[in-house]
Amino acid sequence: MPVFKRILAAVDGTDLAEEVLEAAIAISRRFDSDVHVVHAVHAGVLANLLGSDDEDEGTVMGPDGPVETGEADDAESVVRRMREHAEMHGTVIAVHTPEGSPGEEIVRVAKEVHADLVVLGVREKSLIRRLLVGSVSGYVIENSPVSTLLVKPGP
Repeated sequence: MPVFKRILAAVDGTDLAEEVLEAAIAISRRFDSDVHVVHAVHAGVLANLLGSDDEDEGTVMGPDGPVETGEADDAESVVRRMREHAEMHGTVIAVHTPEGSPGEEIVRVAKEVHADLVVLGVREKSLIRRLLVGSVSGYVIENSPVSTLLVKPGP
């Protein structure tokens, strides 16, 4: 059985982020692991052009899937929410907020922190949306140097 000493939870600004963090915390308790959280912010014109009215809580569609806009307050709000959620569970987290393509940044941070496991959320998207903008989770699964756990939204 693998031992996960460093777990990287990849979060966005949606409610699913808390479920991802909870899964990472639960696993960290089992293995006495460090928990790192990455929230990649995709700033720039492309993030604004690919916005969609039907996405959750202000999420913007980027070339690699749902991303946050590049406004500092958004990233700060997500980080604050994740820290509060972790504290509520008695866990200390290390937070990383790189700017760039979410899939690429999640994989880069996983390598940088020597993660043993990446935990991230996945939402159902239409076939057309997947074909046009891709999938962050798909990119991470294909490119991560370590195991990946996908968390689906609860009922």
